[in-house]
Formats: sequence, structure tokens, C-alpha cells
Amino acid sequence: MTEDFRDDSRPPFTTKILIVDDEPGTIHMLSHVVAGQNWEPHGARNLAEADSFITAVQPQAAIVDVFLDDENGLEFVRRLRKLQPEIGILVISSEDKESLAKKARDCGADNFQSKPIAHNALIFHVRKILELRDQRIRNQKLTEALDRTYTNDAFPGIVSQSDRMLAVLRLINKVAPRDLSVLICGESGTGKELVARAIHQNSSRKHGEFVELNCAALPPNLVESELFGHEKGAFTGAIAARVGKIEQAHGGTLFLDEIGELPLEIQPKLLRALQERRITRVGGKQEINCDFRLVTATHRDLLNEVRAGRFREDLFYRVAVFPVKVPPLRDRMEDIDLLLAHFFKQEGFDSPQLTPGARQLLVQYRWPGNVRELRNFTQAITLLSEGGRIDESAVRSYFGARLSDSLPTKTPVPTNGGHYSLSRPVRRLEDLERDEINYALKTYKGNVPEAALALGMGRATLYKFISRNEIDISAFSR
Repeated sequence: MTEDFRDDSRPPFTTKILIVDDEPGTIHMLSHVVAGQNWEPHGARNLAEADSFITAVQPQAAIVDVFLDDENGLEFVRRLRKLQPEIGILVISSEDKESLAKKARDCGADNFQSKPIAHNALIFHVRKILELRDQRIRNQKLTEALDRTYTNDAFPGIVSQSDRMLAVLRLINKVAPRDLSVLICGESGTGKELVARAIHQNSSRKHGEFVELNCAALPPNLVESELFGHEKGAFTGAIAARVGKIEQAHGGTLFLDEIGELPLEIQPKLLRALQERRITRVGGKQEINCDFRLVTATHRDLLNEVRAGRFREDLFYRVAVFPVKVPPLRDRMEDIDLLLAHFFKQEGFDSPQLTPGARQLLVQYRWPGNVRELRNFTQAITLLSEGGRIDESAVRSYFGARLSDSLPTKTPVPTNGGHYSLSRPVRRLEDLERDEINYALKTYKGNVPEAALALGMGRATLYKFISRNEIDISAFSR
């Protein structure tokens, strides 16, 4: 049973909603509300009709009554969830029992509401189940993309589908087979070590060792010993001879992270090792042949370091034979969903259910700590989210003041001859608007028409704001 509720002045329907209820009046009322949102309603008074619509129409969401004469709506829900795992399902019933709501969710429903349902509440909950449907589809695509990433042995640990990172992977493919020195540039936390490992993994030295040393992690007086090794008695505490990183990398790859922090007095010795492929341990006299490939990384501009006299020019041209630039996370935001799914999986969780508002905040955030900061975020956000659902409030709670500092802001217009005289920071208009609307909804106990009248705005405008900002108006009526 399908009635035409469409207003010809609206654009064509794009979303189909199945309504299963044995009461024609309920179907008519729900269909009218659904059509008012430009969703296409399809009413079914029994499960046979519902099954035919599922096959013919393939709806994006379903509203299902529990009691359908002598038929069981929950059994239909269970079957529907298996048939279409992604579909959004709202179960309704004239009985308002917590045990019934739990049983509905156990059968596969996304939500349960008792009848009668207020129009604005129905719109709110249908939007939510459609959002969950979109999230399930997105998570399925992310799972498939992650599976492709995990089975790609050439780039272990690198999770990306962005053009910027795919360009980096193409450079890795080109330079890895060549025994050239590679300089990896990029901000802290962008994954420079993973790029270095990928170069080693795709080179002829992949069966040799990958030896790494962070030049910034050691005091200057220990860098030489770590890099070149030392003989017994070379200095106080040298009770035995020790092989250095360069020797360990013989036949493999030496990765020097933060090469810009290498002490100036050590740089000529590294240059000689690169030129002659021989080293002498600290306190030793014997020259030792070392066959290694050098890959370095830095977050600094090494040319500026050369100009400032902190890095040798001749060493720069030795280490920067082939430069590779790793983009910051803010320049590859199309990867954020994939990276979140990857990190959540590492933590033992399913892919997160990001609300649109939460995702918008994550995309707008500048991520100064890049992918490393995103991983820290996923580890912490699981404590602030409920049931794997991450909403805007959880994101704001995690970042605090960092979020407002990072989000795009508008430059204020100066007055008084171009001088500012402010006794407090300027608040964003959207924050003021949100606070005042929440206050009005609280004052009028969730009554949208009364709140809209008090605010001096149209009801339709207020309903749109409530939907866009994911405000649960039922919380104000308690």
C-alpha cells in the first residue's frame, strides 16, 4: 500500500522508507511525515507486503511495528537484518517496555520508540537510523580498503588511499631498487620511519638488517660511539668492544632519523664513511669495511640548516641524493576514516561510528601532531564514546581548548581607528547560537514551536538546526 505524498515543487525522492504497521491510520500519518522530509514512504500492512517491497524497492530504512495482528514484527526485523545488514531499522510499539526495547535491539533494530510518536521525534530517529546505515556502508568500504592495505607486503604499516600518499608510494617504488641515499622530509608524526622501512623492504637489501638510530634521542657525546662503535677501554665505562650502527647495517639499510640533529663534529666522520665505505671504531685503529645503504629523515629544512652553519653542505648533498616529502595529515584528510578504522582495529575495536558533526571537527582540526596524534586520539576516545559511537561532544571533550585554537577563525574587523579594545576573547557566533538554542529548548522543555517563537526564528529553521547539530530534544522534556 503506497500513497503519493510528494509535493511536486520538491526535488525527486532519493531515500526510500518502508513502514510496516497493521493500522492504516498509523501508516498514513507516518508516511505523511516521511514524505515531508522528501523521503519516499512505502506502507505495508503485513509481512507479505513488506517482503515484496524489500525485494522491489530495496529501502534504505524501515519502521516496523512489533505486533502485526497474528504476525511477529521482530522476527521480520531479524530476517531483514540478515538480508540487508546495512539497512536502518526503527521498531515501534504501543507497549513501552524496556524488555521489549532490548528484545528489538537483540533482533537487529537500531532503535525502539513507543507509539504515538511526535512528528519531530520521528524525523530525528529516522535521520539517526539513516546515519547508522551510511556508517555501516562506509565501514564496509573501509574494511575492504584496509584488507587491501594489509595484504600489500610492499608497504607494511602504510595505510592510505589519498593521492598525496599514493604519489609517495610511487616514489618509493622508483627509488627502492636503486642503491641511492634517500632523505625523507616531513613534519613530526607523519610516518617517515614507515617510509624508510618500505624503501628497505622493496630494495635488494631487504634480507639484510634495517638498523635505525634517532640522532635527537642521544646526548652528543654518545652519538659517535652509537654510530661507529668503540673498542674496549676507549673511554671510561667502555669495559668491552661494541659494534656500532653502521657495522650492524652491513649488507642492509641504516636509517638515521632526525639527521638534522647530528652534532657538527660527527658530520665529517659520517661523510667519510659514506665516501669510502670504511669506518674506524672509537679508540680503534683498524679500518672496517661497511657496505650499507643510508636513508635519513628530518622535520627540519636542511638547506636552512646548511645556510645557518649547523649542517655541512657536502654532507647534505650526500644524504639528499633522492628527497622524498611525506605530506602532513591535514593535507591528506581523505585518509582520516581509513586511519581511524586502522587504529581502532589495532586497539581491538570495530570501526568507529562517527557522527557527521564529529567527523567535521576532525577534518577541520589541524592535527599538528599528524598521524601520531590521530593514533593517540583513537586510544583515548574509546573511553569518552559510548557503544563505539563518537559524537561531537566526545571530540570537543577530548581536545578542549586545542580544538578552538586549531579550527578556522575569522579575523575580527577593527574599530576605533584600527585598534582593538576587548575585555574578553570574541566568541564565535555559531557557539552563541548553539548555547541560546539549547537554553530555549531547556526553558520550554523541548517544545520546538514555543522555543522557536521565543528565539524569533521559524520552526522549520529550528528543526533544521536541531537535525544538523544532532540535538536530542527528548533530553529537554524530562
